[in-house]
Amino acid sequence: MNANRMLCGSYASLLLTIVCGQTVATQTGPATLYSATKYRNESRDVCLDFKTGVSAKQSDTARCDLLYGNLYAGDNLDWFESSSDRGSRSVIKDLGLRSWNEPFEVPVVFPFPKLLPGATRKTTIDMSGADGDDGKRGTPGKPGLSGADADGGLRQPMPPTTPADAPTPAEKKNDGTPKIDPVFVKAVAGHLYVIHVVDADDNFYALFRVEAVERGDHCVISWKLIEPPKEPREAD
Repeated sequence: MNANRMLCGSYASLLLTIVCGQTVATQTGPATLYSATKYRNESRDVCLDFKTGVSAKQSDTARCDLLYGNLYAGDNLDWFESSSDRGSRSVIKDLGLRSWNEPFEVPVVFPFPKLLPGATRKTTIDMSGADGDDGKRGTPGKPGLSGADADGGLRQPMPPTTPADAPTPAEKKNDGTPKIDPVFVKAVAGHLYVIHVVDADDNFYALFRVEAVERGDHCVISWKLIEPPKEPREAD
């Protein structure tokens, strides 16, 4: 692993921290984000602007790079969401259980592609359970004359085109795994995340860590801006 791409520990005596061999802002926080769902009718800090700090819901004067608690998915009540602005292309990646002081590599995070003029980005949330097993095929009727048709005539039924015991083609079953749009990522205590914020006004990287979570109510986070990691060069 290239030492220049390792995150060095931050120290209280330093004003700057070195990430991937580049100078970045010092760690900020901790700060509390409240559930946007639970406190939808209250003025609570639910959004984080990585440059200015936490605030209530996004408005014309406040950015929302990171929103907490806007999704309840089954028993999972703690989710982060990147900005839902039409021009936002921001993507979050969970780096797992990590402290600020341990060395690790910051990966390149590619933003969502630009939308075509007039297009909108759709959000998918599928929490349906797994499909059950197919039932047995029904018993076919006996060959012979059928009852009268609508016009009163009797007609010989058409012979079956497939054997009676032939299996019916099965559609692909739902495996029951929740399918959550990648604009969402679970908020897990002790986990560190990297976000690539891309919109009409900004293009930057930040790290943030969940210091604590009160299920479905609030989370405590700390964060810092970092220089973007270098994208790997293609082989000649």
